[in-house]
Amino acid sequence: MEIDCLIPAAGFSSRMGKWKLMLPYKTSTIIENSIKNALSLCSRVVIVAGYRAEELIERVKSPPQIETCINKNFNRGMFSSIQEGVKLIETDWFFITMGDMPDIGTDIYRSLIEARENNSNKFDIIRPTYHGKRGHPVLLHRKTIKTILKEPSTSEMKNIFSHFKVLDIEMDISQTFRDIDTPEEYKSILETQ
Repeated sequence: MEIDCLIPAAGFSSRMGKWKLMLPYKTSTIIENSIKNALSLCSRVVIVAGYRAEELIERVKSPPQIETCINKNFNRGMFSSIQEGVKLIETDWFFITMGDMPDIGTDIYRSLIEARENNSNKFDIIRPTYHGKRGHPVLLHRKTIKTILKEPSTSEMKNIFSHFKVLDIEMDISQTFRDIDTPEEYKSILETQ
């Protein structure tokens, strides 16, 4: 099954104090690891750039399974980047994940795809949880796109979830919610590589 993955990557990284997506991680950068993980099961990745957009696009523009776009209004928040990115989604189901979550592995993506297949399309959105805390990536049916685009650009995904049938899958994998926002979080995740 072909499936797209949307990665909003437009933020300022204000809590980090430096541009976190390009910080070293494993053999490349945080964003490149996030893309690599998504491409392990997804046919295509859509990257939404904003802050330092040209630099980000130049860095990630290959391989050909990556499509990029720019959110000129990225200062309105992440939801505005999701709205920009969903316009490029081509598959019936798609993931949304974060560029600053470089440890989301193939097993997590695969588990969500299997949950969709095992539930015979009874749900429109499938999310991983860890000890009840909701994480990423989130798997959505393309019918959600119309609702996403109707919302104000300053909205949040939780407002979208309330319109659809959602299945939460409990996983004993902390990576589903571990992102990198601060120097302390970056240091902690480096210690676990």
